[in-house]
Amino acid sequence: MTSGSERREAIADSGIRIIARDGVRALTHRAVDREAGIPQGSTSYHAKTRLALVELIVDALAARSKADAEELAAVLNARFEPGNGLDVEELAALLAGLVEALASRREDMRARYALLLELHDDPRARAKLTADSEVHAITRKMTASALTGAGLPSSDTHVEELIALTDSLVFHRTAIDATASPRAILAAYLRGTAST
Repeated sequence: MTSGSERREAIADSGIRIIARDGVRALTHRAVDREAGIPQGSTSYHAKTRLALVELIVDALAARSKADAEELAAVLNARFEPGNGLDVEELAALLAGLVEALASRREDMRARYALLLELHDDPRARAKLTADSEVHAITRKMTASALTGAGLPSSDTHVEELIALTDSLVFHRTAIDATASPRAILAAYLRGTAST
């Protein structure tokens, strides 16, 4: 027998697959039941409304992105021990690793982008996937720390630019070219930042 949290996770995973494959409009309670291979009505039990179902999926996506950001932050913190810094190439490699980790979860990213376009009338759910999210706050702090540790400008503008570039590279890897290498682009941006 599965627990309630396991069932909710299975529902979120199935909803993500449906959105990634067929779009947000294909997301229904019945479709999730079929995709998850669970009895009809199970999704409705855990998410009474379509909005509750979308929020369940958004929360799962946000939790996964938060875990990725925290993992990279831990790596960066370990690198910034006293006397240790990062050069531009090392920082580009670490950020490229994050891009590749996020892009490797292709269904998650495709669902995230689809939801961003659909959730214009639900600012609370949309905020969990955008600059108003806890993930973005962690990412901003980590990015500022990384830029400072590499001896690069770390103003709010530089931080937001690097986050936007990284997110754009994830989108490119997810939706356009899964083989594109983000490292050279990130290194070029960081070298350009160093000269400003």
